Amino acid sequence: MSAPTSPATGTAEKLSQHPRFLRVWASQSAGAVADQILPVAFALHAVQLGAGAGTIAVILAGRAIALVVCLLAGGILADRVSRPRILFTADLLRTAIVLGTLLALDDLPLAALGIVTALSGVAESLSRPAMRSLIPALLPAALLERGNALMSAVQRSATLLGALAGAAIVTAIGIHAALGLAALLFATGALAVLGVRDVAADNRARTSILADAAAGIATVRRRPWVAAVMAAVAVQLFAGTAPSLTLLPLIAADRLGGELAYGLVLAAAAAGALPAIALAGRWRPRRPGTVSMLALTTYAALPASLAFALPLPVTALCFALGGFVVEIYFISWLSALQREIPAEVLGKTLALDQLSAFALLPVGYALTGPAVAAFGIQPTLIAAAALTAAASAVTLLVPGVSTFSDPATAPTSDGGGRRGSGTRNGAVTG
Repeated sequence: MSAPTSPATGTAEKLSQHPRFLRVWASQSAGAVADQILPVAFALHAVQLGAGAGTIAVILAGRAIALVVCLLAGGILADRVSRPRILFTADLLRTAIVLGTLLALDDLPLAALGIVTALSGVAESLSRPAMRSLIPALLPAALLERGNALMSAVQRSATLLGALAGAAIVTAIGIHAALGLAALLFATGALAVLGVRDVAADNRARTSILADAAAGIATVRRRPWVAAVMAAVAVQLFAGTAPSLTLLPLIAADRLGGELAYGLVLAAAAAGALPAIALAGRWRPRRPGTVSMLALTTYAALPASLAFALPLPVTALCFALGGFVVEIYFISWLSALQREIPAEVLGKTLALDQLSAFALLPVGYALTGPAVAAFGIQPTLIAAAALTAAASAVTLLVPGVSTFSDPATAPTSDGGGRRGSGTRNGAVTG
């Protein structure tokens, strides 16, 4: 059965009437917890063994490098084959990777954990574009915000649980138990999506891989507002995320209260996203781009909170603010892309969106250690905060950014989007 496309019908329906969406949602929920357990467990394991900022950066950078290298390939694949099958394969791969790491952990040098996070990142590169481009095939256009909000809500909740669980388990029991739980969750995610079929995969046009990549790039180039937002988010991850995540476990151990404080601060970021998800799932501002990009300027609170000797509750509150504004932006942005981008290039465009976001993240990780050595922790973090705030504000100078749509086309009044029926990727059956 095809997903309904009538705005009136979609408005009357509820997410609970779409069981295939709920199965994908459950699958991604389990994986989201596991995804967060891994970096927390590895970072704390490194701190316990006396590692510094450089080693932690190497461990965390593995995932970012893999995403940069492989995301476009994942997007091309998502537009060529069954997306549920990709989700199943990605979770199965991560299960095997984590189990292998668990068995060999005692013999692995710390730097090798960067390879583990990179391999996990390769599987994530397959999963991300497939999941996000599958949602318009599972839901009518009028439910996209709610669907994206629910997906984000459970992933953020899972991130909160994963951060707390990872920190608590590593502290109380050890890293082996944390990795065992992560492997179990990835396996659960794979099982949850079994049996969901993407019928539209049988009808997709087959072109060369190079032509697919070129089509995705051309789609972005024809929309300067899309390119501008992608560039801004890349700078934010470079300046805001990389130094904050690299230095947080060290600062937590030095003055915030230790390993559990590290997990609490990460959990606060996830908790802060939850009210934003509830708001963004129902709120449709006339200029979503203006709201989103101005909100993102306050993401600078992450590095700024670490630059000064703030108490743990204040630092956690700043990270919670960061989580809040990211979700306000993300749900509006993802829903806009799902409406504005034609179905045949949606997977590639979403992959390019993620690729551009992570493009500078490995550079940020690589430069954090040398910057701290040259200038000190506080100047590095203050400069990072300033760059983070400026990156999103300047995008509002680009036509189309304020509405997250092509400037020549006004949004429709029914809330379904001018490409509501155009983004339907076909039937997805269980």
